Amino acid sequence: SVFDFYLQSLRAGMESGNYADAELMLKGITQFQGKYFPEQKSLLQKMNFEILNNKINIFDRLFGFYGIFGFVMLVLLFVRVLSPKYQLKWPIHILAILVGVSFLAHSFGLIARWYIAGFAPWSNGYESMVFIGWATVLAGLIFYKNSPIALAATSVLASLIMYVAHLSWMNPEITNLVPVLKSYWLTIHVAIITASYGFLALGAFIGFLNLIFLILQSKLNTKRIKEKVLELSRISELTLIVGVYLLTVGTFLGGVWANESWGRYWGWDPK
Repeated sequence: SVFDFYLQSLRAGMESGNYADAELMLKGITQFQGKYFPEQKSLLQKMNFEILNNKINIFDRLFGFYGIFGFVMLVLLFVRVLSPKYQLKWPIHILAILVGVSFLAHSFGLIARWYIAGFAPWSNGYESMVFIGWATVLAGLIFYKNSPIALAATSVLASLIMYVAHLSWMNPEITNLVPVLKSYWLTIHVAIITASYGFLALGAFIGFLNLIFLILQSKLNTKRIKEKVLELSRISELTLIVGVYLLTVGTFLGGVWANESWGRYWGWDPK
């Protein structure tokens, strides 16, 4: 009833230019909601935060940042290996910091999506791709001290992953959680499984880089190339070990979740 009166006052205000009555009724409605429905205020705050998050559009922007920083860093590292007189220490260090800042923005985007949705942001294809990109850069940051090229590789790879995540057939909309996923296992099982993809992808990408280094090998740089290939092979082995461990643990946890949801551990699913 009050809302109908508010609309009448609003129409009258539009004709007269005096919105005093409409504003008074709106204030009364707001006070009523604050007294009897205090949760509405938090929902409104969450809605405004979601609108802001959509405007910022962090994940879509990260594709370009990761791609530029990672590619330039990769080129500089190749130059350093092929021509040792160009150490390029500071440019590489600055690019690594920029990748780290992008990773922090990526983390903030995941936290923001978690807050808005009310559940872990890896419940569909789009969110899984975004999380895999995050896990890939995390793997690069972990191994950066041992091999800067690992971070450059993961940044380029994350850029490709984020690009795929924003293709037309991927839906970035925050939707309601389907009943079967309403479980704490979503946070545990899916996070472990998808994190393993990041480490495995890094191992694969380093393998491709090693092939490129071997192609560029010559009599003048044989020693340097062999040292770099050995270094990258060790990093690749470490990332693959981490990836396989995570994938194995995640798969068994998936069996436990399946038993809770459907009463069976294994159905020989595509996984």
